[in-house]
Amino acid sequence: MTITIGGQAGAGGHEIGAEVSRKLGLPLVRTLAIRKLARRLDASVDAVVRKELAFGSKRVRFANALEYGLYRSAMYGWDPHLAVDFGFWSDSDSTKRYLPDQISTDEYRDAFYATSEDLRKMGDTVVVKRAGCLSLNDSPGVVHVGIFAPREQRERRLAKRLQVGAGEAARLVRRFDNDRRAWFSKLAGTEPEDRNLYDIVLDVDHAKSDSEIADSIVRESIQVKYGDEAHPIGAY
Repeated sequence: MTITIGGQAGAGGHEIGAEVSRKLGLPLVRTLAIRKLARRLDASVDAVVRKELAFGSKRVRFANALEYGLYRSAMYGWDPHLAVDFGFWSDSDSTKRYLPDQISTDEYRDAFYATSEDLRKMGDTVVVKRAGCLSLNDSPGVVHVGIFAPREQRERRLAKRLQVGAGEAARLVRRFDNDRRAWFSKLAGTEPEDRNLYDIVLDVDHAKSDSEIADSIVRESIQVKYGDEAHPIGAY
């Protein structure tokens, strides 16, 4: 079976997803999904990531617009060497898109949903990616898991994961939450906190380890997929 794991920033989706993958012996898909998206858009991974961030941040959109203006000036005769030096443009691959403003929202949306077919072809996997519950929502046999946690707990986890201070972690949680809501709104007219998007919703707290939470996901996912026909797993 395929399990998608999403949820709030800092709630532990990446770590818990890795545990679920290990326990079930299924491939873990994380960065591969965004590389496939970049390939469909003929764009760099950096451009795709910054396109996603720009959905929710005026500051990022403004910075992207300034950089795109510089890129266009370089392309049309204003010191093209400057553009190459800054990595905005490559003589060896001038067709690839390196700036987020070169990707329209409609193009991005179409490519995002098209990657669903790529993920389906991979077979049984554990998919940890933003909005996996949207891109695979019409696929039979896929179980969507949403992970939620108190803000303070998410800030502590992000501080540890990113090696930043408490204040910076709090700022990042606010920004990630805002970006994620804007991104869901642009893609599907919904919000990530809508629990109806998920087959399984877990409100986690620090009392349980990532391994224990992964155990719960494995048990509940098997029950969701197989119902009364599910058999206990002796060991996984």
